[in-house]
Amino acid sequence: MKKLKLPIYILTQEKYEGILNYPVIKIEFLSPSFSFEGIDYLLFTSKNGVRAINNLTDEWKKYPAFAIGKATADEIKKLGGKVEYIAKNAYGDEFAKEINSKYQNKTFLFFRAKKLVSNIKDFFKNNILKEVIIYETKCNKPENYIKKPAIVIFSSPSTVECFSKIDDFENILPIAIGKKTKNALINFYKENQILMPEKPSIKECIKIAKDVKFR
Repeated sequence: MKKLKLPIYILTQEKYEGILNYPVIKIEFLSPSFSFEGIDYLLFTSKNGVRAINNLTDEWKKYPAFAIGKATADEIKKLGGKVEYIAKNAYGDEFAKEINSKYQNKTFLFFRAKKLVSNIKDFFKNNILKEVIIYETKCNKPENYIKKPAIVIFSSPSTVECFSKIDDFENILPIAIGKKTKNALINFYKENQILMPEKPSIKECIKIAKDVKFR
């Protein structure tokens, strides 16, 4: 089987070597009122949450933080924060279960998006979770276009939703970062047409994309 090179797109502004950007979403940082009083730990489920709080104050760096994955943990460290724990499972509800199996009677401050994929508060049984909506994901119309056929990495259900508003899914091989993104793509593909890494991360999606073979 001859391996042909198709362009690989990611639907955000994040830069990765050899990957093209087609940003169908944009992140808007917010300025909510909140307090660190009585907080034991911070909770982050994306790099955007880390960047958003860092945009407001440096005080967050005094508190140990929980990160949903390595990329989020790396962002915390990069901006001068302290990583206490990295989730073993990069899904919000599973992350919450991990925390509640290891900790009790602790207060977590969760810097979150306006719209969540997982309602992790439902799984906080042994601890207190305080939520701060600190950023919002909005649809964006890119200035460029996708050269098809192409491989497209969908990094969230929001990227699926926003992409569907401005383009069609013809001549696109989709890669979903995780289960919930894959479920969003099933509205446009058969399940066996959607590729997905074993561990949800952009880097794993890129590995799959670069290894895809076409006739």
